[in-house]
Amino acid sequence: MPVRRGDKWEGRLKIAGKVVRTRRFTTKRGAAEWERRQRSTFDEHGYDPSAGKVSVESLLPVWLEQREGRVSETTLDTDRYLLPTEGQLSGRSSREPVLPLWFRKLHVVKVNGTAVAKWQDDLGKRDLAPTTVSRYRNSLSSFFSWCVSEGYLAHNPVASTKPPKDRRAREDMRPLPAPEFDQVVSDITELSPVYGDLVLVLGRTGLRWGEARATQVRDFAEVPMPMLHVIRNQPEGSAEKAPKSGKGRNVPVPDYLVPVIRRFAAGKASTDLLFTSPRGAQLHRTSFVRATNWEASGRGRTRHDLRHTAACEWLIQGVPLTTVQHWLGHGSIAITARYLHHLGDYADRAALDVLNRAANKASAERKKKLPDIGSFGAEPRRSRDNGRGLGLGL
Repeated sequence: MPVRRGDKWEGRLKIAGKVVRTRRFTTKRGAAEWERRQRSTFDEHGYDPSAGKVSVESLLPVWLEQREGRVSETTLDTDRYLLPTEGQLSGRSSREPVLPLWFRKLHVVKVNGTAVAKWQDDLGKRDLAPTTVSRYRNSLSSFFSWCVSEGYLAHNPVASTKPPKDRRAREDMRPLPAPEFDQVVSDITELSPVYGDLVLVLGRTGLRWGEARATQVRDFAEVPMPMLHVIRNQPEGSAEKAPKSGKGRNVPVPDYLVPVIRRFAAGKASTDLLFTSPRGAQLHRTSFVRATNWEASGRGRTRHDLRHTAACEWLIQGVPLTTVQHWLGHGSIAITARYLHHLGDYADRAALDVLNRAANKASAERKKKLPDIGSFGAEPRRSRDNGRGLGLGL
């Protein structure tokens, strides 16, 4: 039964006559409901809240050790960020730890949805991208799921909070208009013909950088129609894996790109990398940026904006949204539909041209219907009322 503690009511969970967990509420009813839920959890799962009186930072190393060999190195690297580095602990690093000290010192049993939400909000205030926060959130959720399986917790507290929303996509997406894209290709070709061809391919096929790095010669087919089979992805610093969506896709290649891709494939075996540097090595960001002077020649765009450029060009040329979705490998049509919000500069101009042509045509037709005053001879005689009359004697 709840016990009065000052102006609060204290709910208590007893196991074998020993109070193992307490929580205070403003009402007796709230405390009683909490006791009932805790007792029900214990009866159903045999969960002992006293087992959760271990700090988060004490259990994280144990969890990370068990993760090795079970998840990819990329995932494991993200998981490791939950613990501070030696530089962060010693103060040599100015970067704040992903999990602040107050969170790491909490007993896992004390971590609730409110604490998780506060942690997420604090990460957002550091100007971290919502996608980055989501990756850290997934790692933390995996940790607490492990705590549940090990008997430290009854429920995963991350599951009760909403993930952060990515509201930056519409602001950060900066596709290149066709004339500007052509100029970018031309400028880079003067610096490096190979990288000029690469930019043209990326900006007209929508390949991700990691997908281009992993594409092999045999992934380009010309029969029954020219297309690229996108079945591999290799971001820099990672092992080769499936594309981001987890599924392969086919991207048709327009005729003017076929000779460009043939130049990349010339003299290579079928299992060799298709898109390579001028020296024939695998593509690397630093070499590409340095050789192309990308910061200036790219007009302030990112390499990923070349993918956005391809998508917008397809939509402008009338390719159906569902087809663009397939070519890009998006799992949801809603993701592809974001590009429609970035076509105003081009689509609105095209629509305005249509309206202007229609207005000009209508204006020309009205002029044809108006009588030509000069064809009626001399100007009608005016009356003597100071020139205000119409010469009709009124």
